[in-house]
Amino acid sequence: MNDWQIARHQVSIAGRVIDAGTGKPVAHAVVYMSGEVPKAFDTKLAIRALTYGDRWHGTLKRPDRTSTRPDGLFYFLDLPDGKYELSACIPDLERLFRDLPQGDMLRAHVPSYGKRFGVAQATVTIPHDGQGTQGVAFVSLALPSTTVKGKVTGPGRKAGVALAEVRVEGSGERTFTDVQGQYTVAGIEPGKRVLVVSAQGYRDKAQSVTLANPGASQPLDFTLTRESG
Repeated sequence: MNDWQIARHQVSIAGRVIDAGTGKPVAHAVVYMSGEVPKAFDTKLAIRALTYGDRWHGTLKRPDRTSTRPDGLFYFLDLPDGKYELSACIPDLERLFRDLPQGDMLRAHVPSYGKRFGVAQATVTIPHDGQGTQGVAFVSLALPSTTVKGKVTGPGRKAGVALAEVRVEGSGERTFTDVQGQYTVAGIEPGKRVLVVSAQGYRDKAQSVTLANPGASQPLDFTLTRESG
């Protein structure tokens, strides 16, 4: 019997996907082998793909692809020794739902992050003690958030306006400036966005910014004017 047909159920790679900005776990991220893998693993994949036929590309859970749990954790089982290049991303859910037979069911349970995150990558090597015992490779993948950050100032407040509200028009993301007037709004959909700043004693101000790609970070400063008496 081929070794790959024996159910060993041994964790070979384990890890967690987190938000690079907040450090919080990211659920339902797809973790996949995006580059170099051992030749023995390539052979396994080729055999498995033949058994799945046309369903192979639309299958979410495969030996080379998995998704994170609510706590951001993931794992790969029963891999041969060697080096693996991994990537993590938030999937294109519309395409996923279209390709998978259980797409309608998944739509009800998987939140839509759209393109609020970029791609994280890492290379891991499954350790071996030289005595026939395989270890477990651990890895953390940090997804870069699509982010706008900057500073809010005003007349006589060049050091910054504290507790000003900064919100993304039309989508609801918001935050407040710190004591130096600094702010960061993360997890924004890419494209042209309008941010609005509100602060007590100042006129609201809106400015636009373009986020070209998922995971992009753009600076955007605001200078407020006082409300007329």
